Amino acid sequence: MYYDEFHNHKWARNLKHARDLLALGNLEAFYHGEELPDGDVFPGMRVMAAYLVSVEHEMKLRMRILLKGAGHPEWENDPELRAKAHEFHARYVADMRELVERDHIVPVERLQILSERGWETPADWAEVMRAKQQQTLDGIRAGSLEPDWVEYWFDTCLRAVSNYNRYLIWGGVNAAALYQREGPEALRRAVDSVAEEFMWAVSREFFAVVMPAAGFEDIGDLMELGLRGMYTDNYYLKGEERQEGEKTIRISILKNCQLAGIYRRIEEWSGLPPQSLGYAICRFCERHGEATMMITLPPMVAPTYRLVQSLAMHPHADACRFELTTVPADDMDRILNVQEKIFGAS
Repeated sequence: MYYDEFHNHKWARNLKHARDLLALGNLEAFYHGEELPDGDVFPGMRVMAAYLVSVEHEMKLRMRILLKGAGHPEWENDPELRAKAHEFHARYVADMRELVERDHIVPVERLQILSERGWETPADWAEVMRAKQQQTLDGIRAGSLEPDWVEYWFDTCLRAVSNYNRYLIWGGVNAAALYQREGPEALRRAVDSVAEEFMWAVSREFFAVVMPAAGFEDIGDLMELGLRGMYTDNYYLKGEERQEGEKTIRISILKNCQLAGIYRRIEEWSGLPPQSLGYAICRFCERHGEATMMITLPPMVAPTYRLVQSLAMHPHADACRFELTTVPADDMDRILNVQEKIFGAS
């Protein structure tokens, strides 16, 4: 296998679990998800499919905004970089073939069919997804699902997994090229120059565009997709919570990182030192998480958010750890500012 299974292929574990639930006739858990005995969560096909499509949009944005920060948007059409990204993505698809066959997720020929249709997000994805959501709900109430409804969810997840990793790999290849052609400081400057722009652009993409299009429209829906969706490709743990005076400090732990797993291989295959590209992942993740806290936390607290340990940047890290600090406050100005930046209205 080219990429690390623990870091880069949790999707396979989830889709295998979905098949197991179907075999047991547990349609409710297949669609809506369930808690697992080991502390993990199976998000359910409704959440997984929408989450993976949203990450497709995120990774495309990450790839392009790094090139903007570098001052090299033309690199998106660089034949050398496109060829290398295609090669490394083909290795990812080879892993997918191995896993779907090993775990009996779908017939292995299905990946070839999906490839021939094209990995890119279909223009009508939202319309089709919402129709399938209603059909699936109707089927669950009736006690059975049509085979094509079931396979739609598997195909959607597989296509989106491939495509989001295609853009993630492409972005990593671009980051490696910037490091090699212009040096490590050029990579850091490129990230810093667009980190805040990315913070709000990805939030608009998620909260104002993709998630509502996928049928996740009110705050409860958005919270469900944001929290449960991350279990699609992450092993997530709630860490310690402590009080320091009026401060409440909470630690979130990601035991794996799909981005770090991809970038490790790109570093290796490009002849770069380990962790040399990590800043191109972690700074964007930190700002994305900061925006999410600003969006979702109520105005009676003021939040700060930071990355304290990273699998992509710190050689001996055993997990990614993020720290959220909240203090009591009248923080309505934050809410109004967020509404303006994301939804265009206060």
